[in-house]
Amino acid sequence: MSPIEAFDPNNRHRQWLLAALEMSRVLLSGIDRDEALRFVTGKLREISGADYVAIVSIDPTYGEDVVNVEAVDGLGLEHFAGTPVPRQGAYGAVMDTGRSIISPNITLEESFGPPPAFVEALSVLGLGMYIPLSATGTMLGALVAGWRRGSRYETAAARETELVEIFAGAAAVALQQQQSQLLLTQDRDRIAAELRDDVIDQLFSIGTDLHTISGMVARPEVRQRAHEAIDKLDDTTQKVRDAIFALRQDPPAAQQTASFQVLDEIDAARTTLGFTPRLVVHGRLDRALPSQVQRAFVQAIRGALTNAASHTSPTTVEVALEMTDDQLTLTVTDNGQLARRAKPGALLTELHESAQRLDGSCTVRTSGGSETVVDWHVPLNG
Repeated sequence: MSPIEAFDPNNRHRQWLLAALEMSRVLLSGIDRDEALRFVTGKLREISGADYVAIVSIDPTYGEDVVNVEAVDGLGLEHFAGTPVPRQGAYGAVMDTGRSIISPNITLEESFGPPPAFVEALSVLGLGMYIPLSATGTMLGALVAGWRRGSRYETAAARETELVEIFAGAAAVALQQQQSQLLLTQDRDRIAAELRDDVIDQLFSIGTDLHTISGMVARPEVRQRAHEAIDKLDDTTQKVRDAIFALRQDPPAAQQTASFQVLDEIDAARTTLGFTPRLVVHGRLDRALPSQVQRAFVQAIRGALTNAASHTSPTTVEVALEMTDDQLTLTVTDNGQLARRAKPGALLTELHESAQRLDGSCTVRTSGGSETVVDWHVPLNG
């Protein structure tokens, strides 16, 4: 039973207050804006017995002469939610003056002027209220409520104009706070994206250069210092990732760049190998890859590194990546002994099959008598 159906003049203020509190709680609970607006219109219809409730908002996207019908409940007009309409009639007057328009015969008001598509449906209204939605001096839009001519709730609702305006004021404050939270979240997402796309890529590039240089250095003490620098860079990269995670949940793997995922696999391999594999990159790993290719590529790196770790006592592992316009190549070389391996056949078969599914190939060969080389490559079509 609707609150207005249990009409008690001595209890109505409390019912309206509870409705406003519930509305504020729901709006600030983190639900999306469309759902929040639907809740406001539904709650107002429930507490007031209105036959029609709508929220019209100012949206800079459409310019000064157009407003957006963000939510509609009643009279079969729900499908107009999200429709831009001219800023005219009672909508425009309320937003321009900041004053409510309330009339027992709203359709007879000179300022009524609804959008043409609404005229027929709204012609049944008697009591109507156009109330500004404003908070902290900012005009957000208008809340519209209407009752059918002769509605059994019309007389009671006419006495509760002030309560409807209080409800609208609470809705405006809650909607503004929700919008502020959304802007804050968007700002945090922007910062996280900049850290991920720019800073992480730069650290990745520096790390790649250091890995390459360390492999070219003959003096052990210089090579040791290069490895120490690489370890420090890895720590810094991890701290940046932690900061990104604190700003927002990391995106699904399918949405991460290949370079970001390669770093993850290299870091994970350090745990099983006891050292960081050397990484050599030719081409741009930040190029967008088809999702199935990127997924198989990352799995191939993981599988090839797992294969290297299954060899006996490897002391060096190199991951070489090359991306051209039409091909992606992964080469993993290790110097471990082949005598004791954990299910090598299954690992290598999986690598071979993943390449074949993408019209590529995978081969395993020995080099220099003591090194195992896994070559995995797939074509890039566009």
